[in-house]
Amino acid sequence: MTAVQTSAGIHRDVDEATAIPIATLNKRIQDEMIALVILSAEVQIALGPTLAEAKSLSPAVQRSLQAIDRLHQTLDDLQRVMGHLSSANGDHSVDIDPLSEVIRLRHLAHKLFDNIDAPFALSEDDSGEIAWF
Repeated sequence: MTAVQTSAGIHRDVDEATAIPIATLNKRIQDEMIALVILSAEVQIALGPTLAEAKSLSPAVQRSLQAIDRLHQTLDDLQRVMGHLSSANGDHSVDIDPLSEVIRLRHLAHKLFDNIDAPFALSEDDSGEIAWF
């Protein structure tokens, strides 16, 4: 059994199989955020040739492009915070059942909560929502 802090701040005991150390969870979230930073950078790179061909861009399009850059920078900052939290949290654990219920992408839930530390793989096969191509 592991002591887990609930969202209400109450400590309770849960089975090891249904809990994950907060440091591990934060590290796994950081890994996913790094992957998103890379993906947002790739979006910016992919848009480059298209924008070079454009004669002029409307202010709305320019704001949208700035939003992509802001997304990239924000994700980068957040992954740094998650890295700090993964090294700062001690022996505390969190109950994974409520967390897994709020995540829509099944592959992400597997990567965060399964007992694996696999590198990022661009695969949405089992989520059914994002695979456009």
